[in-house]
Amino acid sequence: MNSKNSRLILYVVLLVLLPAAAIAHGISEGDQQTMLDGNYLQYAWLGANHMLTGYDHLLFIFGVIFFLTSFRGILKYITAFTLGHSITLILATLLGISANYYLIDAVIALSVCYKGFENLDGFNKYLGRPSPNLLFVIFGFGLIHGFGLSTRLQQLPLGDQGLVLRILSFNVGVEVGQILALVVMVAVIAGWRRARSFDRFAIRANQGLIAAGVLLLMFQLHGYGHSINLNLFGFNQPALAQSSSPQGEASEALHKALASYDKAFVERNILALWDLFSDDIVLYEQGTQDVGRDDALNKHLGPDLKAFQHMEADFTDVRILETGSAAIRTRQFAIKGKLPDRYFGARGLETQNWILEAGSWKLAHMHWSFPG
Repeated sequence: MNSKNSRLILYVVLLVLLPAAAIAHGISEGDQQTMLDGNYLQYAWLGANHMLTGYDHLLFIFGVIFFLTSFRGILKYITAFTLGHSITLILATLLGISANYYLIDAVIALSVCYKGFENLDGFNKYLGRPSPNLLFVIFGFGLIHGFGLSTRLQQLPLGDQGLVLRILSFNVGVEVGQILALVVMVAVIAGWRRARSFDRFAIRANQGLIAAGVLLLMFQLHGYGHSINLNLFGFNQPALAQSSSPQGEASEALHKALASYDKAFVERNILALWDLFSDDIVLYEQGTQDVGRDDALNKHLGPDLKAFQHMEADFTDVRILETGSAAIRTRQFAIKGKLPDRYFGARGLETQNWILEAGSWKLAHMHWSFPG
């Protein structure tokens, strides 16, 4: 394989991977709906699919094994990575520990940059010092990657029944996906390693890793900039009335709860909202997580309701799925309004998870995605 062909292959790989990296990690609306009644096999399938489409994870693994030539070496470092991400994936999800996933994914992007830099002997060349112990570094980054996986898994309505088995099933799926990806990567790299141009390709490939990591970092920081603008209250009555017309079959009790929720926001009725929130409400999934009605209403909801003037909202593609004791409402939104000091606008996807609590529908979780 000549140098020109090697570069061509590298550029094609990057062109395929980088656009998809922009949507890596997300739990889609369809996945959320599937998981309402999902069995353990479906959680395993979701975990495998999430790993195989999580291009930041794949890029990091690619960097880890790039110069490893023995099965023992690959097994040692991948085991360290697997152990790390399994620990945080399981424990963080089980304990409900989360954070703004754009920031977590930004650190994961930096891990991709780090591995490319380390593969290019950057520590010796530019910092005049040896690289840190690779085994500990990979284990540490594994912890971060697992935390990133956990933040996405927590977007699903996991419930309490069978929670541990759901988490473990998802983690098993992640490991299966990782093994499948490794088999392909090892075969491709082993084939390229026999080519004369491998040394030149190695430099280009690891420079590409750094470039990909930088692009992922920029994307995640851009997403974080949008995710912190979470004050979306004070919607106008007509738009909210329209948003309560579901595409699907919601029960009468759930439909009334959704309509009451929208009306309470318009009227800024804190007491009505209090009755509609579950005891363990998570008001924001991005930026902050204030668990409990006291925190949600007193520290955020009340001040937010008073902060906006002349807010308008349009909702489209409203979907409601109800199965027994849980429900999801999703809707596209476009808002504009006036803060005391500036105008404000945003669009994105709102997801609400509702549960049947003491015979009444209660809002348990809210999540907003801002694509830009």
